[in-house]
Amino acid sequence: MTDATTGAGLRPFGLSLDPLEGESLAGFVLRLAHRLHVSPHELARQTGLTEQDRLGRARASLSTWLSPDEVSRFARTTRLDTREVRAMTLESLASRYPPAARSIDDVRAGRVYSMHTDRWLFPTTARYCPHCLAGDGSDIQNAHGGPWQILWRLPVVFACPLHKVFLEHLCPHCHKPINFSSRTQLVPRPAATGVHPAHCRSSLTQDIPTTRPGAPCGASLAHDPRHHQPGPALLELQHKILGLLGPGRPKRQAQQYFTELILLAGLVMICWPRIQPVGTTRPLASAVNRHLAIHEGVDSRLYRSTAGPVDALACAGLLQVTDRILTADDLREALSPLAPEENRTRSGIPPTRHLIWDNVFKKQRSACSERFQIAADTIVPTFRRAGKGGLRLPSTGVGLRPEHIPACLPQDLAERHLGFLSDTTPKMRRRAAAVFLVRRARGGGLDTAAQFLGINPENKRMGYTLLLNRRLRTSGKARDFEQALDAITAELLAGPAIDYQHRREALATWTLESEIWQHMLTRLPDLTSHRRPLSDDRRRLAVSAYIWTRVTEGEPDFAPCPPHIAPDPALRAVWTRERHNVFHWLRTTDHQPYYGALKPLLEDHAEQLAKAIDDHPQRRR
Repeated sequence: MTDATTGAGLRPFGLSLDPLEGESLAGFVLRLAHRLHVSPHELARQTGLTEQDRLGRARASLSTWLSPDEVSRFARTTRLDTREVRAMTLESLASRYPPAARSIDDVRAGRVYSMHTDRWLFPTTARYCPHCLAGDGSDIQNAHGGPWQILWRLPVVFACPLHKVFLEHLCPHCHKPINFSSRTQLVPRPAATGVHPAHCRSSLTQDIPTTRPGAPCGASLAHDPRHHQPGPALLELQHKILGLLGPGRPKRQAQQYFTELILLAGLVMICWPRIQPVGTTRPLASAVNRHLAIHEGVDSRLYRSTAGPVDALACAGLLQVTDRILTADDLREALSPLAPEENRTRSGIPPTRHLIWDNVFKKQRSACSERFQIAADTIVPTFRRAGKGGLRLPSTGVGLRPEHIPACLPQDLAERHLGFLSDTTPKMRRRAAAVFLVRRARGGGLDTAAQFLGINPENKRMGYTLLLNRRLRTSGKARDFEQALDAITAELLAGPAIDYQHRREALATWTLESEIWQHMLTRLPDLTSHRRPLSDDRRRLAVSAYIWTRVTEGEPDFAPCPPHIAPDPALRAVWTRERHNVFHWLRTTDHQPYYGALKPLLEDHAEQLAKAIDDHPQRRR
């Protein structure tokens, strides 16, 4: 291998520059080329930055990550330390800003152009502060301009906190985006030798980027900004973002914040302008409107890109709204306007846009905080599944195990939290809440959750997927129902942990012992009725079902039929009818002294039986 191919033959420059604080690699190349009176492309060639490209170009990906050989060559020729060279790339931000980390992974893997598809990282410097480019008044910056900062490649950096101005993205003379002709290159290729680093390099003769653009604009970018300055709230947000990008905050906290901020900003853009009242200024809201209007499709369907806007005002407005949602005390309540049912069905927003966001959220879900995961799960319609087409996975952070959920929610809980379901029968409310709670904790479908609770008949389970879900969606009460489940979960967690599944298993074939029943009969008054009385044994089987409901917190309809009569349809029908009659009289004890005296005896026995089951060692499941 020759020196020419390894770069070992590259000679150090006689003159060089010290990098400015926060300077990007592209900005340093522009300033050093200006000092050496060569074009930026020629300087890139002399420092070995063009050797890996077959067309001899300095790729934009070089400003993201440099290989060890590239770092060594550039440091040797420019008389810099290798640490100074790496500091001019995104490598120092990768551990805090996820889009930078993803782009670096792409470049390392040889996918040097896929980094341009990341929606929240500009491929080249896309914004600038006119005051920063004017320099700090020192001789070296008066001659060659101030620093093009590496942070200006991040859409989340929208203002200069030093000069308290919004960053610019257009040239004040040609009104084109700066570096318009260099989306895939580190610096514009034709670059005349004498163009100042703080001057516009966009082509005057080309409307779109090409490999052969015309002469650069050359107008000074160090002008006085014409638009209004960011207020205290926006500057505070920018300081917060810059603080998370710096070394003083935990890396994990920064990763989670930027992942959530970017995810949520995409959803805000999808739902705009419905979400606009959450809070931003009128000029910033207008900038967001202009940005989203750019994406009007030719087929009259509104297309909303979820990429970070290059316009700093539009980006600031979006991030201000997003951060206020993200930092709300009740995140689930704050998220609810972003994806209510009317957004999916009545607002004209195509459902596919929500589904695309849902898929992105699922991919990046593990990188979010647990608080965000739990809240965002409620606005994702397709839920997390075990692989493509797999079963639904349990919700994160529920805390309530499925065996601790009663098959029929206690009446007092239902009255406190489910009263808004006035168009649903009380029995359906209590049953449905239990089924939905089990699905949260266990995953899978509603039918599977119903089977777990012992709700067996097919016609009883179909109502969950067809009837209640439809009612919740059409009435707009889906979010209220989710919040009610949250409150019920909190109350169940605050009480004693009862293994209702173990109780159901223990009583699956149980009936009240004959001796105990005979003892109860001695303590009861005579049964007064003009109807033919039930035999004592048939009444014993009927009251066994009542005790079962008290121990398991289940419904009478799903009490297990005694094993010795279950196979006979005729006997089973008689037992069902008699069980219904006994339950009726136990609910109306004021009219029948016999059942008035029987009920407390059954309640006491149910309490003793429940304690005996709970104290008995459980078999392993």
